Amino acid sequence: MPVTFRTVAVLLLSTCAAFAALSLERRDAPASEIPFQKTSAVNITDDSYLDYFYLVNITLGGREFTVELDTGSSDFWLYAPELQVANDSGLTANITYLDRRSASGPIQFAELQIGEYTVPSQAFINTRSLAGWPVDRSGLLGVSFSTDNLSRIERTIHRAWGKSSTLGRSVMANIFAQNASMEASYDLTLGRKVDDEESSSAGGTFIIGYHDPRYSNITQAPQIPKVVADEWAGYLDGMTVNGENIPLPASHIAHTPPGKLVALFDSGTSNVLVPPSLADAVYSQIAGSIKVGDSWLIPCYSAANVTFVIGGMTYPVHPLDISRVYPTWGLLSDGTNATYVVCEGSISTLQADDVDVILGDVFLKNTYTSFNFGSANRDQTPSGANGSFVQLLSTTDADDAWIDFHLTRGATLSEKYPISIDPAFLPALFPRVYSSQNATGTGALTPIAVRVSRALEATCTDRATTLLSTYGPVAIGLLAANLAIMLLLCIIALVACTRRRTQERTVSATYNPVAFSNKQGSEHDLHDDMPAVIYNDQY
Repeated sequence: MPVTFRTVAVLLLSTCAAFAALSLERRDAPASEIPFQKTSAVNITDDSYLDYFYLVNITLGGREFTVELDTGSSDFWLYAPELQVANDSGLTANITYLDRRSASGPIQFAELQIGEYTVPSQAFINTRSLAGWPVDRSGLLGVSFSTDNLSRIERTIHRAWGKSSTLGRSVMANIFAQNASMEASYDLTLGRKVDDEESSSAGGTFIIGYHDPRYSNITQAPQIPKVVADEWAGYLDGMTVNGENIPLPASHIAHTPPGKLVALFDSGTSNVLVPPSLADAVYSQIAGSIKVGDSWLIPCYSAANVTFVIGGMTYPVHPLDISRVYPTWGLLSDGTNATYVVCEGSISTLQADDVDVILGDVFLKNTYTSFNFGSANRDQTPSGANGSFVQLLSTTDADDAWIDFHLTRGATLSEKYPISIDPAFLPALFPRVYSSQNATGTGALTPIAVRVSRALEATCTDRATTLLSTYGPVAIGLLAANLAIMLLLCIIALVACTRRRTQERTVSATYNPVAFSNKQGSEHDLHDDMPAVIYNDQY
């Protein structure tokens, strides 16, 4: 039948309607590992279905545990009420984190094994409860600086037994003290899950004392000095969104140079946390986004090109990392339950006292990161001239990442969550969750019915219209070109047949065999060397 714009629109709407009938289900994926060639590298697994946090396996007191890896703290704690410990200090300590989760209990000692390293007597907090913590881990391993300001274990032991005591040292401080010839550094790579696909891999590697040979040029990367005494924090020089430089607000940290912010590299934080103006600069440029409280909800098929500038180098963030797909449910205004999918921005706001920015897993998934305690700082005390620094290598190609985003997110939405509600519709559909009082958008809300089916239909219509206006002329042009090529081939074939019949009537019926040289190619050979032309839709 004739192909018209109306035909294409009907096809798109039919597909959208079929997708909308599918139910959505939130499922957790099993943790997966990325193997590494050397045994001294510790494999990291991902937490849950959205790689929020990253976990490592350790052995303490002869028992295996899975703990969260955190570059933003230094204490080691876990929940092990039945563990046979080597010694109990008789002291207790309490840790409270930025997200208000906490761990408290007695300070005990046991033999620790991590990778190929063994610490005969490692101090840790045997917490009394895991309330508020996910069930897939037994504790947390901090790998930052072993100082009184950062370590509750170190501070408690120093106050009780004096500053000269080394019993409260962190895991990293003990490993470096036992291996004097080893470089006092560790490297980190974090993998990326494909949205929430169960079959995808995340994981990564935690490497102590050497560098992954695949990233050996990390030693040539700019050294980013730590500018906060007890933390892996350096200066953020700039930020761009879709190629546009975003002005950085003034730092609230004393002695920070103008035009810079203090940024903490923290694997224990899943998001990138920035001042509100920077988060707004990212998501306000995405059409259809709305801000609910301090968070941004964006259309799942949209993204932005976000790049951070550190040490004079640029580090792009993969578009898949700036939002997360959330299958969820809510109550409509008429009391009906409805499942739907939204995407929440993973660059969110921070208001902290000691840093301006936290570059969490959303950033670290795009880099190979080396944390170096420095040649004069093996005991991890506040550094001097040859102090601690961070080195980064970008692992994300911005152009390739955009292609990957469209293919991956498009597949996720079409195959698993075929329809998502544009954020602009949410306040009207779910007023109890997204009230108009705390939701602001990049454009005025369109009045819609309160039924989900109509909202989905409107979403499909808008999406189909967008696709049609963007790709309709291209599709029609390609179809017309194909028809023209087919017509041309038919004409050529007809002419060839006519000429062949003419030759058959005029040439004598004698047959003389012709000897072909080995260098002469056949008609088939000539076409084998020609590249194939493939037409595809890049949506």
